[in-house]
Amino acid sequence: MGHSDDIFSVLVDGELVEEIDCFDEKARYKVSSGENQLYVIGEYVAPCVWMIGVAPVNEGIPIPNWNIQLINWHNYSPALTIDCPDDVIIEEC
Repeated sequence: MGHSDDIFSVLVDGELVEEIDCFDEKARYKVSSGENQLYVIGEYVAPCVWMIGVAPVNEGIPIPNWNIQLINWHNYSPALTIDCPDDVIIEEC
């Protein structure tokens, strides 16, 4: 989820694990478990809101069949939630 105009936050099981400063930059994370992987991308866009979504990591690699939802978090940012395996690795890239 995004905060203000420059902070992107990552939570695991409701606990904050990372906040990055990404003013005028996209936040991008690779989320992987075994051969399953996807990108999570967040960007602060006009008119003062966050856009958050997912993308495949490469052509021909499908997005995992995990439960992925966008929920209303703040007036200016959705929160992306992913139900994924316990061995998931989240890497900023």
